[in-house]
Amino acid sequence: MNARLPPKLLDDLARARETQTWSISGPNSQIELADDMDESDELPTLVPFGTDGGGGVWYCDVEDHLGGGAGSIVHLHMSGGYGDARRAAPSYPELLARLSRGFDPYDLPTLDQEASANLPRAVRVPGIEGLVDVRRVHARTRRPAEVVSAHDVLAAGLPARGGESIYLTDEGRIHFLTLAARAVVDGIACAAGTPLSLHPVTGRPLRFTPAEPLVIDGLPLRAGHEVTVYDPVFSAAVTGVLDRAHDVDGVPLAAETRVVLQGEARELSSGTLREAARIGGAPLAAGTWFELLGDTLYQTRPPAGG
Repeated sequence: MNARLPPKLLDDLARARETQTWSISGPNSQIELADDMDESDELPTLVPFGTDGGGGVWYCDVEDHLGGGAGSIVHLHMSGGYGDARRAAPSYPELLARLSRGFDPYDLPTLDQEASANLPRAVRVPGIEGLVDVRRVHARTRRPAEVVSAHDVLAAGLPARGGESIYLTDEGRIHFLTLAARAVVDGIACAAGTPLSLHPVTGRPLRFTPAEPLVIDGLPLRAGHEVTVYDPVFSAAVTGVLDRAHDVDGVPLAAETRVVLQGEARELSSGTLREAARIGGAPLAAGTWFELLGDTLYQTRPPAGG
Protein backbone atom coordinates (compact mmCIF):
# COMPACT_ATOMS: atom_id res chain seq x y z
CA MET A 1 0.00 0.00 0.00
CA ASN A 2 1.27 3.47 -0.83
CA ALA A 3 0.96 5.59 2.32
CA ARG A 4 1.10 8.76 0.24
CA LEU A 5 -2.37 8.13 -1.18
CA PRO A 6 -5.28 10.28 0.05
CA PRO A 7 -6.98 9.05 3.26
CA LYS A 8 -10.30 8.27 1.58
CA LEU A 9 -8.57 6.17 -1.07
CA LEU A 10 -6.54 4.34 1.58
CA ASP A 11 -9.75 3.62 3.49
CA ASP A 12 -11.46 2.28 0.35
CA LEU A 13 -8.50 0.01 -0.42
CA ALA A 14 -8.50 -1.32 3.16
CA ARG A 15 -12.25 -1.95 2.99
CA ALA A 16 -11.85 -3.71 -0.37
CA ARG A 17 -9.28 -6.08 1.09
CA GLU A 18 -11.50 -6.82 4.04
CA THR A 19 -14.71 -7.34 2.08
CA GLN A 20 -13.18 -8.52 -1.22
CA THR A 21 -15.42 -5.97 -2.93
CA TRP A 22 -13.12 -4.08 -5.24
CA SER A 23 -15.55 -2.37 -7.63
CA ILE A 24 -16.92 1.16 -7.35
CA SER A 25 -19.36 1.68 -10.20
CA GLY A 26 -21.05 4.64 -11.83
CA PRO A 27 -23.49 4.74 -14.77
CA ASN A 28 -20.74 5.20 -17.38
CA SER A 29 -17.46 4.17 -15.76
CA GLN A 30 -16.07 2.39 -12.74
CA ILE A 31 -13.04 1.86 -10.53
CA GLU A 32 -11.69 -1.64 -10.04
CA LEU A 33 -9.46 -0.97 -7.04
CA ALA A 34 -6.12 -2.80 -6.95
CA ASP A 35 -3.18 -3.05 -4.57
CA ASP A 36 0.45 -2.66 -5.62
CA MET A 37 -0.03 -1.96 -9.32
CA ASP A 38 3.08 -1.43 -11.43
CA GLU A 39 3.91 2.17 -12.23
CA SER A 40 3.51 3.33 -15.81
CA ASP A 41 6.52 4.12 -17.99
CA GLU A 42 4.46 7.02 -19.36
CA LEU A 43 3.46 8.42 -15.95
CA PRO A 44 6.28 7.16 -13.71
CA THR A 45 5.74 9.71 -10.95
CA LEU A 46 2.03 8.92 -10.49
CA VAL A 47 0.59 6.14 -8.32
CA PRO A 48 -1.85 3.72 -10.01
CA PHE A 49 -4.67 2.48 -7.78
CA GLY A 50 -7.14 0.74 -10.09
CA THR A 51 -8.53 0.21 -13.57
CA ASP A 52 -11.79 1.16 -15.25
CA GLY A 53 -12.45 -2.45 -16.27
CA GLY A 54 -11.83 -1.64 -19.94
CA GLY A 55 -8.13 -1.00 -20.30
CA GLY A 56 -7.97 2.38 -18.58
CA VAL A 57 -5.96 2.98 -15.41
CA TRP A 58 -6.63 5.48 -12.61
CA TYR A 59 -3.62 7.30 -11.15
CA CYS A 60 -3.18 9.61 -8.18
CA ASP A 61 -0.82 12.53 -8.77
CA VAL A 62 0.31 12.57 -5.15
CA GLU A 63 3.03 15.19 -5.58
CA ASP A 64 1.34 17.33 -8.28
CA HIS A 65 3.72 16.55 -11.14
CA LEU A 66 1.07 17.40 -13.76
CA GLY A 67 -0.14 20.65 -12.26
CA GLY A 68 -3.65 19.55 -11.31
CA GLY A 69 -3.00 19.78 -7.58
CA ALA A 70 -1.58 17.32 -5.06
CA GLY A 71 -3.84 14.26 -4.90
CA SER A 72 -5.53 14.94 -8.23
CA ILE A 73 -6.67 11.98 -10.33
CA VAL A 74 -5.47 11.17 -13.84
CA HIS A 75 -6.79 8.54 -16.27
CA LEU A 76 -4.74 6.83 -19.01
CA HIS A 77 -5.50 3.83 -21.20
CA MET A 78 -2.86 1.10 -21.02
CA SER A 79 -2.11 1.47 -24.72
CA GLY A 80 -1.77 5.26 -24.55
CA GLY A 81 1.19 7.56 -24.19
CA TYR A 82 1.77 10.51 -21.89
CA GLY A 83 -0.19 12.89 -24.11
CA ASP A 84 -3.25 10.62 -24.04
CA ALA A 85 -3.69 11.04 -20.27
CA ARG A 86 -6.72 12.95 -19.00
CA ARG A 87 -7.20 15.01 -15.83
CA ALA A 88 -10.13 13.15 -14.29
CA ALA A 89 -10.76 15.01 -11.01
CA PRO A 90 -9.02 17.38 -8.57
CA SER A 91 -9.30 14.75 -5.80
CA TYR A 92 -10.33 11.16 -5.17
CA PRO A 93 -13.57 12.10 -3.33
CA GLU A 94 -14.49 14.34 -6.27
CA LEU A 95 -13.81 11.43 -8.68
CA LEU A 96 -16.30 9.31 -6.71
CA ALA A 97 -18.88 12.08 -6.86
CA ARG A 98 -18.39 12.49 -10.61
CA LEU A 99 -18.67 8.75 -11.22
CA SER A 100 -22.01 8.68 -9.40
CA ARG A 101 -23.24 11.47 -11.70
CA GLY A 102 -22.40 9.56 -14.90
CA PHE A 103 -18.86 10.76 -15.54
CA ASP A 104 -16.92 9.12 -18.42
CA PRO A 105 -13.18 9.94 -18.49
CA TYR A 106 -13.04 9.57 -22.28
CA ASP A 107 -15.26 12.65 -22.63
CA LEU A 108 -12.40 14.77 -21.27
CA PRO A 109 -9.64 16.35 -23.36
CA THR A 110 -6.24 14.66 -23.36
CA LEU A 111 -3.08 16.42 -22.23
CA ASP A 112 -2.09 16.73 -25.88
CA GLN A 113 -5.45 18.36 -26.66
CA GLU A 114 -5.04 20.76 -23.76
CA ALA A 115 -1.58 21.72 -24.98
CA SER A 116 -2.84 22.17 -28.54
CA ALA A 117 -5.05 25.20 -27.88
CA ASN A 118 -4.19 28.42 -29.76
CA LEU A 119 -1.71 26.84 -32.16
CA PRO A 120 0.68 28.92 -34.29
CA ARG A 121 0.33 29.27 -38.06
CA ALA A 122 2.89 29.84 -40.79
CA VAL A 123 5.90 28.98 -38.63
CA ARG A 124 9.15 27.15 -39.18
CA VAL A 125 9.68 23.77 -37.53
CA PRO A 126 13.10 22.10 -37.28
CA GLY A 127 13.51 19.40 -39.91
CA ILE A 128 10.98 20.92 -42.31
CA GLU A 129 12.03 23.32 -45.07
CA GLY A 130 9.04 25.62 -45.43
CA LEU A 131 6.29 27.26 -43.43
CA VAL A 132 3.71 25.07 -41.71
CA ASP A 133 0.62 25.40 -39.55
CA VAL A 134 0.82 23.50 -36.28
CA ARG A 135 -2.26 21.36 -35.66
CA ARG A 136 -1.19 19.53 -32.52
CA VAL A 137 1.69 19.55 -30.05
CA HIS A 138 3.13 16.98 -27.66
CA ALA A 139 2.14 17.87 -24.11
CA ARG A 140 5.35 16.41 -22.67
CA THR A 141 7.79 18.46 -24.78
CA ARG A 142 5.56 21.20 -26.27
CA ARG A 143 7.07 20.33 -29.65
CA PRO A 144 4.85 20.04 -32.74
CA ALA A 145 3.21 16.63 -33.14
CA GLU A 146 1.25 17.32 -36.34
CA VAL A 147 1.79 20.05 -38.90
CA VAL A 148 0.53 20.82 -42.39
CA SER A 149 1.78 23.07 -45.16
CA ALA A 150 -0.26 24.69 -47.91
CA HIS A 151 2.46 23.70 -50.37
CA ASP A 152 4.85 20.80 -50.91
CA VAL A 153 7.80 20.98 -48.52
CA LEU A 154 10.89 18.97 -47.64
CA ALA A 155 10.54 17.09 -44.36
CA ALA A 156 13.66 15.29 -43.15
CA GLY A 157 14.86 15.75 -46.73
CA LEU A 158 11.80 13.97 -48.18
CA PRO A 159 9.19 15.64 -50.43
CA ALA A 160 6.02 15.97 -48.37
CA ARG A 161 2.72 16.76 -50.08
CA GLY A 162 1.09 20.07 -49.26
CA GLY A 163 -2.28 19.90 -47.54
CA GLU A 164 -1.48 16.55 -45.91
CA SER A 165 -0.46 16.10 -42.29
CA ILE A 166 3.16 15.54 -41.31
CA TYR A 167 3.61 13.80 -37.95
CA LEU A 168 6.59 14.26 -35.65
CA THR A 169 7.76 12.42 -32.54
CA ASP A 170 8.27 13.93 -29.07
CA GLU A 171 11.91 14.40 -30.04
CA GLY A 172 11.05 16.22 -33.28
CA ARG A 173 11.76 13.41 -35.77
CA ILE A 174 9.49 12.96 -38.79
CA HIS A 175 7.62 9.66 -38.65
CA PHE A 176 4.74 10.03 -41.13
CA LEU A 177 4.05 12.01 -44.29
CA THR A 178 2.53 11.68 -47.77
CA LEU A 179 5.12 11.73 -50.52
CA ALA A 180 4.76 14.56 -53.04
CA ALA A 181 7.23 12.89 -55.42
CA ARG A 182 9.13 9.65 -55.83
CA ALA A 183 11.84 9.33 -53.20
CA VAL A 184 14.53 6.87 -52.18
CA VAL A 185 14.24 6.08 -48.47
CA ASP A 186 16.88 3.90 -46.85
CA GLY A 187 17.69 2.47 -50.28
CA ILE A 188 14.02 1.81 -51.21
CA ALA A 189 12.43 3.65 -54.13
CA CYS A 190 9.01 4.83 -52.89
CA ALA A 191 6.20 5.97 -55.17
CA ALA A 192 4.86 9.50 -55.35
CA GLY A 193 1.52 10.34 -53.78
CA THR A 194 1.58 7.55 -51.20
CA PRO A 195 1.72 7.43 -47.38
CA LEU A 196 5.14 6.86 -45.85
CA SER A 197 5.54 5.73 -42.25
CA LEU A 198 9.04 5.92 -40.79
CA HIS A 199 10.46 4.23 -37.70
CA PRO A 200 10.43 7.01 -35.08
CA VAL A 201 13.98 6.21 -33.95
CA THR A 202 15.89 4.81 -36.93
CA GLY A 203 13.95 6.50 -39.74
CA ARG A 204 13.71 3.28 -41.77
CA PRO A 205 10.46 2.86 -43.74
CA LEU A 206 7.79 0.74 -42.05
CA ARG A 207 4.90 1.43 -44.43
CA PHE A 208 5.37 2.55 -48.03
CA THR A 209 4.47 1.88 -51.65
CA PRO A 210 7.50 0.71 -53.63
CA ALA A 211 8.13 2.30 -57.02
CA GLU A 212 10.10 -0.78 -58.10
CA PRO A 213 9.84 -4.51 -57.31
CA LEU A 214 11.75 -5.50 -54.18
CA VAL A 215 12.32 -8.38 -51.78
CA ILE A 216 11.35 -8.10 -48.10
CA ASP A 217 12.00 -11.06 -45.78
CA GLY A 218 12.35 -13.30 -48.80
CA LEU A 219 9.05 -12.18 -50.38
CA PRO A 220 9.28 -10.89 -53.97
CA LEU A 221 6.91 -7.91 -53.80
CA ARG A 222 5.29 -5.97 -56.62
CA ALA A 223 5.71 -2.26 -57.24
CA GLY A 224 2.69 0.01 -56.84
CA HIS A 225 1.15 -1.88 -53.89
CA GLU A 226 1.56 -0.87 -50.25
CA VAL A 227 4.09 -2.77 -48.17
CA THR A 228 4.51 -2.96 -44.41
CA VAL A 229 7.67 -4.19 -42.69
CA TYR A 230 7.71 -6.04 -39.38
CA ASP A 231 8.95 -4.21 -36.29
CA PRO A 232 8.66 -5.58 -32.72
CA VAL A 233 7.12 -2.32 -31.48
CA PHE A 234 5.53 -0.47 -34.39
CA SER A 235 4.44 -3.01 -37.02
CA ALA A 236 3.01 -6.48 -36.39
CA ALA A 237 3.46 -8.03 -39.83
CA VAL A 238 5.14 -8.07 -43.22
CA THR A 239 2.53 -7.44 -45.93
CA GLY A 240 2.61 -6.85 -49.66
CA VAL A 241 1.52 -8.16 -53.06
CA LEU A 242 3.61 -10.97 -54.56
CA ASP A 243 5.32 -10.05 -57.81
CA ARG A 244 5.50 -13.70 -58.87
CA ALA A 245 4.49 -17.16 -57.67
CA HIS A 246 6.32 -17.96 -54.46
CA ASP A 247 6.37 -20.64 -51.76
CA VAL A 248 6.26 -19.68 -48.08
CA ASP A 249 7.13 -22.53 -45.70
CA GLY A 250 6.11 -24.98 -48.42
CA VAL A 251 2.77 -23.29 -49.14
CA PRO A 252 2.41 -22.52 -52.89
CA LEU A 253 1.19 -18.94 -53.25
CA ALA A 254 -0.02 -17.33 -56.44
CA ALA A 255 1.41 -14.23 -58.05
CA GLU A 256 -0.51 -11.00 -57.38
CA THR A 257 -1.86 -12.22 -54.04
CA ARG A 258 -1.56 -10.04 -50.95
CA VAL A 259 0.43 -12.02 -48.45
CA VAL A 260 0.79 -11.52 -44.68
CA LEU A 261 3.65 -12.84 -42.53
CA GLN A 262 2.75 -12.32 -38.89
CA GLY A 263 5.04 -11.50 -35.98
CA GLU A 264 8.70 -11.98 -35.27
CA ALA A 265 8.56 -15.56 -36.58
CA ARG A 266 7.12 -14.30 -39.91
CA GLU A 267 4.43 -16.98 -39.83
CA LEU A 268 2.22 -17.14 -42.90
CA SER A 269 -1.16 -15.65 -42.03
CA SER A 270 -2.95 -15.21 -45.36
CA GLY A 271 -2.58 -15.57 -49.12
CA THR A 272 -4.05 -17.19 -52.24
CA LEU A 273 -3.03 -20.68 -53.35
CA ARG A 274 -1.68 -21.23 -56.88
CA GLU A 275 -2.28 -24.99 -56.53
CA ALA A 276 -4.15 -27.27 -54.18
CA ALA A 277 -2.67 -27.62 -50.71
CA ARG A 278 -3.53 -28.59 -47.15
CA ILE A 279 -3.81 -25.49 -44.94
CA GLY A 280 -4.49 -25.72 -41.21
CA GLY A 281 -5.32 -29.40 -41.69
CA ALA A 282 -7.92 -28.73 -44.42
CA PRO A 283 -7.54 -29.52 -48.16
CA LEU A 284 -8.02 -26.35 -50.23
CA ALA A 285 -8.30 -25.97 -53.99
CA ALA A 286 -6.03 -23.87 -56.15
CA GLY A 287 -7.13 -20.23 -56.21
CA THR A 288 -8.52 -20.34 -52.65
CA TRP A 289 -7.76 -17.37 -50.43
CA PHE A 290 -7.19 -18.33 -46.80
CA GLU A 291 -6.51 -16.74 -43.43
CA LEU A 292 -4.85 -18.50 -40.51
CA LEU A 293 -4.96 -17.74 -36.79
CA GLY A 294 -1.81 -19.46 -35.61
CA ASP A 295 -2.11 -22.99 -36.99
CA THR A 296 -5.91 -22.82 -37.23
CA LEU A 297 -7.70 -22.13 -40.50
CA TYR A 298 -9.87 -19.11 -39.69
CA GLN A 299 -11.62 -18.34 -42.97
CA THR A 300 -11.41 -18.98 -46.70
CA ARG A 301 -12.74 -17.53 -49.94
CA PRO A 302 -13.25 -19.90 -52.89
CA PRO A 303 -11.54 -19.34 -56.24
CA ALA A 304 -13.12 -16.78 -58.53
CA GLY A 305 -15.90 -18.47 -60.48
CA GLY A 306 -15.66 -21.48 -58.18
